Amino acid sequence: MRILQQHADFIEYLPVAKEISQAEAADNSRVRIEDVVVLFTAVESQDDSSVVSKACEETAQSLAKLGAKSVLIYPYAHLSNELAEPAKALQILKDMEELLAKKGISVKRAPFGWNKSFTISVKGHPLAEQSRYYSPSSTSQRLVNKREPTFEEMLAKAKKSEYVGLADNDHRILGERLDLFSFYELSPSMPFWHDKGITLKNILIETIRKELKRRGYIEISTAPLANIAQWKISGHWDYYRDNMFLTKLGEEDYSLKPMNCPSTLVWYKSRRWSYRDLPLRVACFDTLFRKELSGVATGLLRVKTLQQDDAHIICTEEQIEQELFGLIDLMHWLYSIFGLSYKARVSTMPDEHMGTEEQWNKATEALIKSLRSKGLEPEIKEKDGAFYGPKIDVDIKDSLGRFWQCATIQLDYQLPMRFKATYIGPDGQEHTPVMIHRAIYGSIERFVGVMLEHYAGKLPVWLSPIQARVIPISDQSVDYSRKVLSELIENGVRADSDFDTTTLNFKVRKAQLEKIPYMLIIGSREVASSKISVRTREGKVTNDVTVDEFVREIKEKNSKFM
Repeated sequence: MRILQQHADFIEYLPVAKEISQAEAADNSRVRIEDVVVLFTAVESQDDSSVVSKACEETAQSLAKLGAKSVLIYPYAHLSNELAEPAKALQILKDMEELLAKKGISVKRAPFGWNKSFTISVKGHPLAEQSRYYSPSSTSQRLVNKREPTFEEMLAKAKKSEYVGLADNDHRILGERLDLFSFYELSPSMPFWHDKGITLKNILIETIRKELKRRGYIEISTAPLANIAQWKISGHWDYYRDNMFLTKLGEEDYSLKPMNCPSTLVWYKSRRWSYRDLPLRVACFDTLFRKELSGVATGLLRVKTLQQDDAHIICTEEQIEQELFGLIDLMHWLYSIFGLSYKARVSTMPDEHMGTEEQWNKATEALIKSLRSKGLEPEIKEKDGAFYGPKIDVDIKDSLGRFWQCATIQLDYQLPMRFKATYIGPDGQEHTPVMIHRAIYGSIERFVGVMLEHYAGKLPVWLSPIQARVIPISDQSVDYSRKVLSELIENGVRADSDFDTTTLNFKVRKAQLEKIPYMLIIGSREVASSKISVRTREGKVTNDVTVDEFVREIKEKNSKFM
């Protein structure tokens, strides 16, 4: 059994059409459930009652840690390629429902066998999204004699085969068509970034990195591997270990890091800090590792290796409000570049919390005030904050009207205390700082996926991995085309060429399918005049353009954002 668990503010679903003849009876009405833990569940062929028992026990434990009261079991076949027969799968889902109810949990189940449209708003805390895999103890012996796939077989199982039936503007289709990234069973749910894809990803990173330098951030990089002692101090060992990649070095247990915050505090403790050093704004773009379920066919939206535009601000309580104003301004600046509107939620003090009520009230009011400074009236989620502090979660709206949870800003009184992080105050005594966790893009991988669908692959010129393609009409114009290409690259234009011996129409069509903003057409007239003809991907043609004029236009578009 494979379960993707999401702690959600709400989920809405609508049964649309039966997928299989054995589908349960269901009406075609929209269902909305609020403040719920959703169990996206795939029942596999080897599952039995022992699997149901283990899954329900861990779900109950997880709900206790999250302070959640209700569960929705949501059949989700996309998590596995080894599904049980429908009758068996339905019975196991019913058994789960019954066992969870016996544990005193409010439980509902989405109808089995239906194609359902759904919208979900996932909470922004670190434990909101977790994945689990269960197999019966009797399975281990059966798997011993199972033939291991060959390298060639695994390499052939790229996720291209799973893209059948997807819409043309799905980021997985666009990523393949634009030669940006690919996935392979050899490294499940870990993207292989192609040259154009890594260019796109780096443009996003460098765009915000440049702005962070201007805003007084420093940048660090910490070790990808840490002894589990670090994760026990941070609390991740108790709450997040199922989603951590564990290994051993000698007799010691280690984990690849799923978050940057503990390592940032280890770095902070490498020297003594004064109140004069604060606020300390620390960015980190390191690769993170999270043991999500394999087989989740969501492309870049859920991966096991990811980068965030991660940062942690270490400050005094008196500095919280001003830092929050700066973060909302940064978020507004970044989202405005992409023309994205957004909405925000503020989660307040839960019944079980660290710190005083006075601290929480002050911090919560600072969050609300910072959002209002940009004309945003946040939705208030009472008692929905993390135990260590209140937080802001931000959803961006794409061109199709869909909302995606991206930015998160969290106030944390807990981790600095757990790591005994201090600064020397004006009184000469040691004091514990406050930590603000924040990410604006969120996962860079996820943001790439969202942007590909937002723009339907037609990325703006400044963001396009290839901004211009040089296309000679005949062999006689190849030499001048090479000269033009060289001049473009020397002047910072991201350009390539198509020197294949195919027709001009074929080359133009190919460039249009690859969503390249400009095609520079060069024939005998352009060679004679030492100019170029510029064709946009929409088909507009401008003749007699000098290379210098074209370079200036590209630089102007780049300078507005990069």
